[in-house]
Amino acid sequence: MCLPPPDGLLDSTNMEVQERLYGHRFITEQEPFMIVLEALAVMAGTPLGNFLPTEDKHECFKYRLRRRRKLRFLLFQDRNLDEIADDGNIHDDQKWDQWKSAVNGQFDPGGSGQDHFAYLDSSFECSISSLRQAVRLLRSAEIDVVHNRRWTSRFLAVTGPDMILPDMRESRGKWSIDRRFFGRAGELVYLMLNRSKLSESLNSLIEDSFGQSNDPLNQVANALSDPDEDDWSRTQIGYLPHKDHHAYLRLAEDWNAILRLNRLPKSHRFEPLFRITALNLVVYLAEIARDQVFPVGSGKARPVPIMMDFMDGSEKQLRDRSKEHFDWHRKLANRAVKKFVEDHAKDTTPTKTLKVLFGVSPEDHPTTPPETQLQEGIDQAIKRDKNNIYKFLLPLTKNAGLVKARPGIGTWFCMSDKTLIALTVANADQKTELREFLEKLYVRYGIVAGPSEARKAFDRPHVGAQQFEANLAELEERMARLALVHRLSDDCAFVTNPYIGNHE
Repeated sequence: MCLPPPDGLLDSTNMEVQERLYGHRFITEQEPFMIVLEALAVMAGTPLGNFLPTEDKHECFKYRLRRRRKLRFLLFQDRNLDEIADDGNIHDDQKWDQWKSAVNGQFDPGGSGQDHFAYLDSSFECSISSLRQAVRLLRSAEIDVVHNRRWTSRFLAVTGPDMILPDMRESRGKWSIDRRFFGRAGELVYLMLNRSKLSESLNSLIEDSFGQSNDPLNQVANALSDPDEDDWSRTQIGYLPHKDHHAYLRLAEDWNAILRLNRLPKSHRFEPLFRITALNLVVYLAEIARDQVFPVGSGKARPVPIMMDFMDGSEKQLRDRSKEHFDWHRKLANRAVKKFVEDHAKDTTPTKTLKVLFGVSPEDHPTTPPETQLQEGIDQAIKRDKNNIYKFLLPLTKNAGLVKARPGIGTWFCMSDKTLIALTVANADQKTELREFLEKLYVRYGIVAGPSEARKAFDRPHVGAQQFEANLAELEERMARLALVHRLSDDCAFVTNPYIGNHE
């Protein structure tokens, strides 16, 4: 069942094709770690389960985002702290006052004369070395330091509530939410978890992992933040069309599995979480597209295959098959768009479809038949830049470690070690025989690794068993190097989760 969008949410969108098919919205600039950060930002103010959909009404609420302008400025914009701290010509007793004068001038070029950072005096006892140590410590938690983004769009790996930094923009001294990197995919992940039957239990796990104020790094962030800074923004939650979908529970189970690992340090949970979330989104998007293109009860019996090359491209035939399969996933998204529009026109009329999905009145172009305008609309939907799943899949999978790209060869499904670890810790809850584990990955995500999964996925008894046996052997070797599998005999290898202990 599809729910109608919340009132006004899509008013600024001329086209509502992918929005009504997959959700509003997925954009190429939003990397997997940003998706999880955005979801945590929503949860910080609105715990899961606070607002639920009804049979015919979408969740409709606004949530608050704290901008944390001064904290961000100290971490990513202040150019004076290191310079003054290292200046041997300035006496140590004078460095604090000189830094305060310089940082206030940079923070408030208008020269109001206000000491915007007076709150730091007591927290750091006017010691520039203590402040510098705190700033450096918190900077070490920055994600993706390679990309030198503007200071209002740089982020921390969250271990406490004061470390949540939403994507903001500054224009003429005014701050507002920016949708460049927080494009709403995190809101859709929030809604997926919210609609799963695990929402209530997830709240406590999320609070334990990311909501503890006494976390050491969070205490540093709190000390660097102005307690009297009243800088909140409010924004409307995004749109997730399907009220129920089995992908929601699968995602919630994976979050639950990772956040319950009491031997996995809290500071290390964020990375496997964003990697497994990206995989879940790939599967969700593929399932939505498949069920649109092949509707007749197509979903539950057979997963959408993800032909994963674990040999790092060394076996050309396997790599080429994986490349073709990645291309198939992307093309399936375009086929789903075309079928969605055509089905809508069959259920209503081309004229109504143009108005609802494209915001076009055929009367504006009386010489062009509605059917022709509809085809032009489909072409535009397939080629659009924003909220285009065809384009979104490449950066999503690449940044999550699910594909590899090489010049002259292309892009194919090929899992990184970090993503393999995330996949294992989310799915190995006890000692499991390797082939049983691979069967679970196929049933759950559609991942094809060995010959048994290939035969099921492609419904052929002969699928190049030698290639897939080699793929399976390489996977086992990689997992052994990562201490994720132990072979007890020629016939028996077990997958183990190194972070399993007695659950709290």
